[in-house]
Amino acid sequence: MRITKYVLALVFSIGLAIPSFAVELSLGGFPSFMRFRWRTLTNATAHHVTNRGTVANLAASDGENIHFADMTLRLTPQLVLSDNVTIRSSVDVLGNAIAGGAGGGLFGATEDEASGVVMSDIRTSDRFNGTLLYGTDAVDEDAGTFSVKFLHADINLGEYGFLRIGRQPFDFGLGIYANGGHNPYDDGGFNVDRLLWLKGFNTAFGATTLVLVSDYISGGGNSTDNTTDEAVSVFEGNGQTVDYLAAAVIVANGPSVYGAYLFPKIRQKNLGGADAEANSDMNFVLYEAYYTYTGNDVFFGVDFAGGYGTLKPESSSGKSNTSNIDKDNYIFVAQLRFNNLGGAVSSLGFEYGVSPGDDYSTGDFEGEVIRANSAYEVDNLLFKHVIPSLYGKDGSVINSKYFKVDADMPMTETSKLNLAVVMAWAAETDNQKFAGDITNQESGASATGNGTTQDIAGYWGTVYEATYSTELTPGVELSLIGSYIDAGNGLKDAMSDAAAGTAVRDDAEGSIYGFQTRLLIFIDDFFKAPAAK
Repeated sequence: MRITKYVLALVFSIGLAIPSFAVELSLGGFPSFMRFRWRTLTNATAHHVTNRGTVANLAASDGENIHFADMTLRLTPQLVLSDNVTIRSSVDVLGNAIAGGAGGGLFGATEDEASGVVMSDIRTSDRFNGTLLYGTDAVDEDAGTFSVKFLHADINLGEYGFLRIGRQPFDFGLGIYANGGHNPYDDGGFNVDRLLWLKGFNTAFGATTLVLVSDYISGGGNSTDNTTDEAVSVFEGNGQTVDYLAAAVIVANGPSVYGAYLFPKIRQKNLGGADAEANSDMNFVLYEAYYTYTGNDVFFGVDFAGGYGTLKPESSSGKSNTSNIDKDNYIFVAQLRFNNLGGAVSSLGFEYGVSPGDDYSTGDFEGEVIRANSAYEVDNLLFKHVIPSLYGKDGSVINSKYFKVDADMPMTETSKLNLAVVMAWAAETDNQKFAGDITNQESGASATGNGTTQDIAGYWGTVYEATYSTELTPGVELSLIGSYIDAGNGLKDAMSDAAAGTAVRDDAEGSIYGFQTRLLIFIDDFFKAPAAK
């Protein structure tokens, strides 16, 4: 009922606005779409390592087979009040809502039952073969339904620049870290409550844009003190985060674009418990720099995001209990793509990325605080499902370095085939700690890892992925995605470690499979069609 009231209020306000002829209502700025996906995953989480019957409600066989369908309806209406003022929004009427499900829940093992595992925004009240629901996460009947992703006003100040105020996407560079999650093919992303001002200048370096922002960000780490091994990350979990002033500079000179930003002081209060003295405060410096070259037949880009700082309990008066967030926290990606090749291959791409992991044997954080955004897609199985499930963290490239090559091959005028190979290694192999302890989670307890750590091998494995996409009719796209991971010893070690605490088989499977059918309706295309006019 509460959701119905919100929807009615939105429709009522739009209905009042249209007859006034003072505004123009349209979809634009960001993509609006309806997406329906059916997926099957085999051996994609640590549950496949458990023996038959050791976890309640697990499919009555060794191994793991997850089948589910989810759908998303995202609308991005904007109100053009004048030539200088526009109100933009992005609304998830459905957000990865499970087809046939009415409530909330999580798939697989999770570190704190607050972050997602197989995918951070999938919720269901139904039990599919091989899927598991934990604790009280399955009682929220509003999960996956109406939510406002962002809502902000854009104001053109003329010679004084441009102003944006409200909840808005944070996008920068190649999107490896700052990514609002607009791409209809991906999930995740984050937005901030921000006051943004920018102004363009003509300089000797090229067209230069100066950006100033001030943010209030809901979020915070999950650690209750500086000695735990739980994840601590900017913009994640409970708490509140503020930065008073940050700046970015973007320079465009022909096909070359340079950009950098610096948040010199992010103050993050981590609300770790009922006792205020148990809370921890984070002081953090965040930065990112990128370069792109876009030619007629080639694209090259590099992007580096990093951060460092300290985590200190409020009850501590000295530095003895302060943990360092080391400068090893970063994510780096380089991309090279050749386009318009002609023949059987129309484009060929190469990509390299790395994000260090955490040692977990010290009180400091050597990695994983800065990691690739969950909306940054490398593949549809290893970095989108398997590794985030192991660590119980939102993100894609976590404690990994990888090399990817992919090729687009046109099949017909309206269809193409993309073939990709990704080879991945663990960046940190010592004292790893994963989501762990399935037994504790099945009982509804908050899991804090399995209590033991072990070294893992350095090779995650190789991903082979094929994506066939075809346009069924203008504005409607169907994709068939097949993924296979030839698991290396590092992935097998991690799976076994994450499943510790239950009856565990001797070894993890060496093969992980995934298949996805994805139907996308691009709503904007229909608004632009002659019939719509």
